[in-house]
Amino acid sequence: MALTFDHANLVIESTASITDLPVFHAALRDWEDSDIGVVHPVTHKWKALTLGSGGFMYQADLINGWSLKFPIPGNYIISGNLKGSIVPVTGVYVERETSTSYVTTAQGSTGPSAADIAAAVRADLAAELAMIDAAVSSRATVTGIMEYTGP
Repeated sequence: MALTFDHANLVIESTASITDLPVFHAALRDWEDSDIGVVHPVTHKWKALTLGSGGFMYQADLINGWSLKFPIPGNYIISGNLKGSIVPVTGVYVERETSTSYVTTAQGSTGPSAADIAAAVRADLAAELAMIDAAVSSRATVTGIMEYTGP
């Protein structure tokens, strides 16, 4: 991902879609730690909420007046929870795909496969369902099931 920084106008320019929020975050932090970036306001706040089973929900908020600009006309996607203003440019269409679901991201290494994640979710779900020992039939009521405390 190639980013350029117009520090006079507090604009971050990207010529590509932002499809990996942790990589975008790392690129912003690298610039903030550079000789040029260190004397300018911090670009964003970063949050990584642990969801359990190795999953995270990431969010980046542009702060201190920084905004995002896609300078070349075209279609762009921002995948993930990125909050902040986007500078309007003629011919640029930006689709934001936000979600509370999580995506595993690996920078410089491999992460779990989709099959591994699905297996882990199934195992967790099976363990939860195994703890439910209420007899459910056509005569059971929701109240009766919810009030069941076990043997």
